[in-house]
Amino acid sequence: MINAPRPPSRTYHGKIAAPERWALFRPRVGDVVVCAPPKSGTTWTQGIVAMLLAGDPGVDAQISTRAPWLDVARPDWAELEAALDAQHGVRQVKTHTPFDGIPVWPDLRYICVYRHPLDVHFSFRAHVSHMTQEVLQDIFPADVSESVRIFLDGAHIDGASLSSILDHYRSALALEPAENVLRLHYADMRRDVRGAVARIAAHIGVGVAPDVLDAVAEAARFSSMKKNAGRFAVAARQGFWRDDADFFDSGTSGKWEGQLDAPALDAYDQRMSDLLTKPERSCLEWGLSGS
Repeated sequence: MINAPRPPSRTYHGKIAAPERWALFRPRVGDVVVCAPPKSGTTWTQGIVAMLLAGDPGVDAQISTRAPWLDVARPDWAELEAALDAQHGVRQVKTHTPFDGIPVWPDLRYICVYRHPLDVHFSFRAHVSHMTQEVLQDIFPADVSESVRIFLDGAHIDGASLSSILDHYRSALALEPAENVLRLHYADMRRDVRGAVARIAAHIGVGVAPDVLDAVAEAARFSSMKKNAGRFAVAARQGFWRDDADFFDSGTSGKWEGQLDAPALDAYDQRMSDLLTKPERSCLEWGLSGS
């Protein structure tokens, strides 16, 4: 018997997301929800969770089908539900909707991941450029200055604006301390992959022998994920990407440095200062380990 969730307190709308789908989800005790803004380390974290749940660094994660984006707007809910129901034991799903827009069950394990907002934007730009179809070109135009202006001024739509990232981050902070929510940062994960894998394993209740932990950590490195994109990329082997390996673009941070003029940087700085305290901003931009 699963305990009742804390219900959503806010409704989010977008072109891609459909948070009302959470009302159809039938959770199991221990299910894992990876909840993060887009391009912040969601798929990376899901890949780690898949390897830990399988106890196998060579698992074919099949992120799109076995660990689906639960509240993406698409017509195949019955198919998604059947695939989840057919899985034995603990499952995982993902969402980009902030915590105040989804139910939070005390019996589920939640993992949120954050990244420097400007890195998110530039990673999203690369992400869109690797697709075989033109989508989201209106909010990620080729002109960098216009793209960043939209990012800074845009409303909360599908996680693609600064406001959407900050909404998500603040929704996670509002839950703390919460025993069933683990907050990670992209920069910390890059600095210590093994430590991140160990924290995730402990959080989802998976016991891992040291040699398996080492193997999962090695398989979770960016170069390995990119090499094995067919197993780990979203929509892998479906022709959605020019090359599945391009889903994992570079894994680097600071791609925005030297790309933005002073007015854009000043506007970003002002928004961040207005909406976050200094400690909150530091953790969102640089992680718990600092800049």
